Amino acid sequence: MSTINLTQEFIVEKGREIYYKIKPSLKKKYDPSDYVIIEANSGKYFVRKTSVEAMDIAKKHFPKRQFFMARVGRISDLFYGFILRQR
Repeated sequence: MSTINLTQEFIVEKGREIYYKIKPSLKKKYDPSDYVIIEANSGKYFVRKTSVEAMDIAKKHFPKRQFFMARVGRISDLFYGFILRQR
C-alpha cells in the first residue's frame, strides 16, 4: 500500500481552497456551528455537530491522513494532524 505524505502547508492551503468552494452549500444545509473536516488530497469532507464526531468519521475513511478542520459558519485555519507509527 502506498502512503501519501502531505505537508501541513499543503493541507491548510488546499483545505482552505476546498472550504471556500463548498461553503455556500454547507451554509444552506448545516448549522453554522457544525464542524467540517476536509481531507485535502481527495477533497472529501465530513460534517458533524462536534469536532470529535466529525474527526471520528473522517478517521474511519482515512485512518492515516491529516485533515483540515473548520466550522461551517467560519474558518479559523485549524489543522488537525495525527502521527501514526507503522508496526
